[in-house]
Amino acid sequence: MKNYSVLHIWELCQIYGSLSKQEKRDFYQHKCYYYQFFVKMIIVLSCIVSTTYLIADYKLNGNTIMPTLFPRLFVLVPLFFYIILEAKARSYQIKVFLNYLMLNLIVFTMVWAVYHLEVKTHFSEAAAIMNFIFLICCLSSSPLSGILGYSIFFLEVFCSHQVNHYENMDVILALNIPCFVTIMLAHCLLDLGELDHYLTSKKLEQALITDPLTTTYNRHKLSRMIQDNKIINEQMPISLIMLDIDYFKKINDTLGHYVGDQALRYLGEFLMRELSEIGIVIRFGGEEFMIILFGYSSKKALEKAEYLRKRIQSADDSPVSFTISVGVAAYNGNFKESMNAADAALYHAKESGRNQVYLDCEFTY
Repeated sequence: MKNYSVLHIWELCQIYGSLSKQEKRDFYQHKCYYYQFFVKMIIVLSCIVSTTYLIADYKLNGNTIMPTLFPRLFVLVPLFFYIILEAKARSYQIKVFLNYLMLNLIVFTMVWAVYHLEVKTHFSEAAAIMNFIFLICCLSSSPLSGILGYSIFFLEVFCSHQVNHYENMDVILALNIPCFVTIMLAHCLLDLGELDHYLTSKKLEQALITDPLTTTYNRHKLSRMIQDNKIINEQMPISLIMLDIDYFKKINDTLGHYVGDQALRYLGEFLMRELSEIGIVIRFGGEEFMIILFGYSSKKALEKAEYLRKRIQSADDSPVSFTISVGVAAYNGNFKESMNAADAALYHAKESGRNQVYLDCEFTY
């Protein structure tokens, strides 16, 4: 278990402040995805258990539950819609909104029931209990969402006081305001702790899909893209490029594997600099690389491949002089067929003398 210090918490605060809007959305989407089932179950159980307050109502109202029967059972109506809508929601913002909406509907039905009670002082205990559920909701939301949810809660308390005229309003505030402050502080600390875990998991995930030598992606990244349909769902032209270093075995045999590794590292870093904003660079195996270009027709991909070939051939900062052979193919909706076409084009480039670019097995340059 990690030991947190004040310095580490401060560093996490700085990291959180430096996150972009998209990075924060990704973080809270991850957080909500991880905790939402637990939060949902607590809300469902809270609604069901709240109906058992009919027993206390029976005692407080002189052995009758009729005045509070409908308000207590009414909470099951929004609960039914909550379960349906929450299951359909994909965005974490919608799920968090539904969570806090359901919490405040619980408060509303509780206030409604208290209106029909002869003794209203026990609302202070019921309101204090709600803080526990608010704390649970913090697990899947942001601190800002928690503040907004609490604001509506306090608004309901003040509005209901105009109708129910709580004799112990000072006690209600004395119980709930410290709880609000404490829970919000805990909310922020939980947020930072979860951010730490999130960043660690992202680093591990990145390490899993990154080739340590060339800094490009590896075949795990390719497998995930195919599994998640990240290629098939792209509504744009896509092209595949397969390339490898010419006579790489000769470089290893004559100059040593260290120089060969340096050449691979140089090529990988070069490809990432040139293509990371327009496509995915993957070390496919050994000295062979695959490039997936998004928004590129086969003609544009051919031009880009020729540009890369010329740049590598004339590079003066490479650890060793080398050239590349390149095969290009358009993505046709079937990734395996498109990859085989690009690989066949690469084979023809090598068979025709290397340092060449081919498109779908047809000689181009």
